[in-house]
Amino acid sequence: MNLRKHCPAIYGPVQSRRHGLSLGINLGDPYAKICTWGCIYCQCGFGSRKESTETVEGQKLPPVNQVLEELAGALNLHPNLDSVTLAGNSEPTAHPDFLEIVRSILALRKKVNGRWIFNCLSNGSELNRATVVEGCNALDEAWIKLDCGIDDLFRRLNRPTASVGSIEAHIERIQRLSKPMIQSLFWNCSSSPEVSNWTEANRQAVLRAYVKIAPKQIFITTVDREPAFPDAEPVKREELEAFAEEIRQKGFPVKVFAR
Repeated sequence: MNLRKHCPAIYGPVQSRRHGLSLGINLGDPYAKICTWGCIYCQCGFGSRKESTETVEGQKLPPVNQVLEELAGALNLHPNLDSVTLAGNSEPTAHPDFLEIVRSILALRKKVNGRWIFNCLSNGSELNRATVVEGCNALDEAWIKLDCGIDDLFRRLNRPTASVGSIEAHIERIQRLSKPMIQSLFWNCSSSPEVSNWTEANRQAVLRAYVKIAPKQIFITTVDREPAFPDAEPVKREELEAFAEEIRQKGFPVKVFAR
């Protein structure tokens, strides 16, 4: 599915490397990626960056009733899902009704006796809001991005909006979760090494961040789909596994998802 051109409120299911047969929920505009980060590896392209408090003329976010109605229909068609995932082309927690959507989907799962995991893939930019923290804590799994542990790389490669602040502020937001889970994506770039986050200095900075956060689970991944910056390259499995072993020595569970 080409999420750069169109990402409906309910999409898939897709076979995910990390989450099995997963039905996706997009809480952003179906025709425009508008996010609080602008990561260079994003499969949805660069799109536009904006603070969640900003209004974008013409932006159309799916209302709660649309999400629930379309999800209920998709669940009837796909009864054997492994997961339902809030993801899509934008930051899902930036939706103004995020908490209501989470509560409503949990109620729907109970009603239909669903056995799927309900999770969210987030950059964590909205974890300064109590309702977002409450919503993420209610999920089975809230996966937060942590790709860079150095401020310069964080600003240049994850490209967050100004309100996100430093990597330390990002870590402090993640610490508000009751059961934080971290997904870290690493990449090389032979044509422009300065846009690679696969450096010893960054790996050690990310490792220090893990220690501060004490996540319940860590997923390490690399570039798999077409990235926004076309020269981003996947990291070799054996190199990812070597870093994963360093993480395990710190006492954290980690899984590697190589290309």
